[in-house]
Amino acid sequence: MATRRRFLLIAAGVVVAATVGVVGIAPSMTESQIVTHVRRRLSFLKLDEAGLQAFARDQVAALLAKRPTWNRMKYHFFALFTNSFTKYDRSNDRRSRIERMTDQFASTYLLSSDFFINGADAARLVRYLSLYDPLRACSNPFARPVVDTSNSVSPVPGVGGPPTRS
Repeated sequence: MATRRRFLLIAAGVVVAATVGVVGIAPSMTESQIVTHVRRRLSFLKLDEAGLQAFARDQVAALLAKRPTWNRMKYHFFALFTNSFTKYDRSNDRRSRIERMTDQFASTYLLSSDFFINGADAARLVRYLSLYDPLRACSNPFARPVVDTSNSVSPVPGVGGPPTRS
């Protein structure tokens, strides 16, 4: 016989199971999805497997660290009922949401790795360095290291080599 107490116990069990699923299982499932999509999108490159796993962990941590704001909730609510602003002629992007996320994750992985630092060489193994953050200082993957020319000989007097006294 179904009593109120039994119903409340079953409801509490469902809530606990859902919480464990969301907190414990969802991040690892999301990490594996990110790894799969990045690997599929960048199949022409040699990717470091441990670095790919670390990128997925860092990406999930960064995504979960975002505070829910009214604008984010409003965007996601309206995205359920509209076709991502295409009805307002603001975008001509006809890709699915998964394809856009896959491209975003692949781009972020390349910016977070040593791919551009090594001259975008597709033959080399791409290693993950740290999660790319455009707001963090000195995280420009296109920056070239400074070359020390103090020991080189230059055809122009006064450029390169040790300083001379006039």
